Amino acid sequence: MPSRTCCAPLASRVYRPRRTGGMRMMRKALTLAAAGLMTLGAATAAASSGPALTGKSSCPRSYVCVWDNDSFSGKPRWKSQGDLGAHQSAHGLSIFNNGVRDPDADHIRYKYTYAINGRTHRGCLHYPGDTPNSKTTVDTTVTLNYAKWGSEC
Repeated sequence: MPSRTCCAPLASRVYRPRRTGGMRMMRKALTLAAAGLMTLGAATAAASSGPALTGKSSCPRSYVCVWDNDSFSGKPRWKSQGDLGAHQSAHGLSIFNNGVRDPDADHIRYKYTYAINGRTHRGCLHYPGDTPNSKTTVDTTVTLNYAKWGSEC
């Protein structure tokens, strides 16, 4: 009987799966999925940063905001959910009550002093939607003595 020298016995052969398109397809799918997630992450980051809010829209709800100008331009210089006081502005002043309805704590009482003559002015601002006003402006150098939360004007 002739000897078989060409082939190893079946038991000693190492099984290796054939390279088929399946592995390549799997790698390609994973690469595309990863690229898609990176693109989605970049789009989400761009959408969340968005344009910067300025003016009255930059005043968070339930805050009183004060600008260092008489036109609500830019971002507020001072803002608080509590009381404000002793802030000087050489460029005028804008005050906005962006509060919410809350008995005994939804109106802003304010007082400022004119730098030119020392006269004072007092006022009261309603929350948005309550009449007559929720904002005021002054077009000269003043010191905001206080802006305090309180009840009805």
